[in-house]
Amino acid sequence: MAYSDKNKISSPFSKTNQHDQKYKTILSAASELFNVQGTRGTTLSQIADKLNLTKTSLYYYVKTKEELTHQCYLNTCIEMQIIVNKSLACPGSAIDKLDRLFRLNFECWNDIIKGNRGHLAGLTEIASLSASHQDEISQHYRHFVIQIKDLIITGIKDGSMHAIHPGKAANAIWGNIFWLPVWLYSVAEQERESAYQEWLKIIKFGLSNSAEHFEFKPMSFEDEHTAPTGFDRNEQNRKKQEAFLRVGSSFFNHKGFKGTSLDELAKSLGVTKGAFYYHIKNKEDLLIQCIERTFSVEQSVLSTTMAMDIPAIDKLAFAARKMFAIQLGDQGPLIRYATMWSLPVDKRKEMEVIASEVRDLFGDMIRSGISDKTVKAVNLLVAENIIAGAIESIPDMGIAPNEIDLEQGSIDFFDIFFNGIATRS
Repeated sequence: MAYSDKNKISSPFSKTNQHDQKYKTILSAASELFNVQGTRGTTLSQIADKLNLTKTSLYYYVKTKEELTHQCYLNTCIEMQIIVNKSLACPGSAIDKLDRLFRLNFECWNDIIKGNRGHLAGLTEIASLSASHQDEISQHYRHFVIQIKDLIITGIKDGSMHAIHPGKAANAIWGNIFWLPVWLYSVAEQERESAYQEWLKIIKFGLSNSAEHFEFKPMSFEDEHTAPTGFDRNEQNRKKQEAFLRVGSSFFNHKGFKGTSLDELAKSLGVTKGAFYYHIKNKEDLLIQCIERTFSVEQSVLSTTMAMDIPAIDKLAFAARKMFAIQLGDQGPLIRYATMWSLPVDKRKEMEVIASEVRDLFGDMIRSGISDKTVKAVNLLVAENIIAGAIESIPDMGIAPNEIDLEQGSIDFFDIFFNGIATRS
């Protein structure tokens, strides 16, 4: 996907460098607020106040918040494309180019955290954009994936990367690149370089501590939920509630908070609006319940897996693949963590605490693997966020649930995190 003039960040005053710089400053300030407060929780007045502008002055540059959000996301895509282009142009093997991609992304986000460059908006609320803008940003993302997929194919041919599924590995890589700033902010400045090196080492050489290629064990992906029987009203109500939350998660994942209509959702379920409101108070209540359901499912999977009498590396693989199967199977979808940005700040912080607790369960599993020597001695924060970033990116593969073999698909997707991508010496 070539970047043409229509992709350039522009403003009504773009004829001069001075005005272009002002517009870039607006994008940086807006991106910072969107990353902290979410687009729903950020107003144009707040952005104007942050820049010491009147709201009227801001309107010279941007007319609506949706337009500004789109421009912030487009700016991120353009900056990411510059990084990809530099990486692909560097000399050496395919793995050298991939190394460069990782390094430039780390330096970009690290400089943002240190205040050495303008903020970029995390692509957390693409679904909040209009349909045409969603499609545009999604096209850029798909182009990134295709470029890295092609690089992986080259790497397999030149021997610098081992035989891995190029498409799924490329999705997993980009999922982790865009998840990088989510956890990097929590790392002290003097420790970020070592944390990055840990991140790089896991992606290149995997979590498995064995000198041999890690083999995923066969597992069943059948739906464990049973249908209600007879006139068990409690079970029937549970099933109805589950259906509301699953469909709600799908709507929020694809249309965002703003674009999700409860009327449309009720219609898709074939229920009256009154029946819907019997279970759900309002749209925010539905979003919270969808997020809580996701946490509950993930905690259940992790707790059950931890109790299994198998090596820790196999527990970690089972749990990760189970999440994949739930997300793309009959029990899914699970709601994306990024939807938390649509909540009020206080509620979002409350949900983020629970999200951190879920990631810590992965950390416990990894710690157990380090103890039984099936997992390499790695930084727990980095390792658990690598898995979290992978799970968050599963919906980006754009695969319909009925179009994938869940068992083999989950192996192809998580292979990079257990075996790495670089050829082992």
